Amino acid sequence: MDFNNSKQVKKLRFIFLVIGLGLLLAVAVLIFFNLFTVAVLSAGFFLVAMLIIAIMNFQYVRFTIDNEKIITRYYSIFAVDRMFRMFEFPIGQLHKVEVRTYLLGLKCELRFTVRVRKGLADYPWISLSAIPFRLRTKLINALNNLVPKQSQL
Repeated sequence: MDFNNSKQVKKLRFIFLVIGLGLLLAVAVLIFFNLFTVAVLSAGFFLVAMLIIAIMNFQYVRFTIDNEKIITRYYSIFAVDRMFRMFEFPIGQLHKVEVRTYLLGLKCELRFTVRVRKGLADYPWISLSAIPFRLRTKLINALNNLVPKQSQL
């Protein structure tokens, strides 16, 4: 299995770039025509949109299952200090796949719990917000099917 959301990430980046540049251009034009109240409202809308983007934490995600290992690569697509992260572990060590949702299901996060020598270890939360609902459900079901049956009890 090889899953990534690069197409959705490209669309999101393009849409947010066009909307952001349009709002900034609109604010500049409104200031030029001395419509300060409308310019302030537009700038406020722009700041709210930036806050929503920060809260949603859209991430590029790639899951690869190769040679009985799960390899996960991810990074935040709108971060200034884009840090690429990666981890891998054998499928046999997978104990649990945990999913939590916020904001009426718009923000979705995933976490793997694996068995290690000293007990259980949790990997960091990975945001699935940049993945459409249909693909997100398929991905979560596929990952849940990898959990051994004795771990699900």
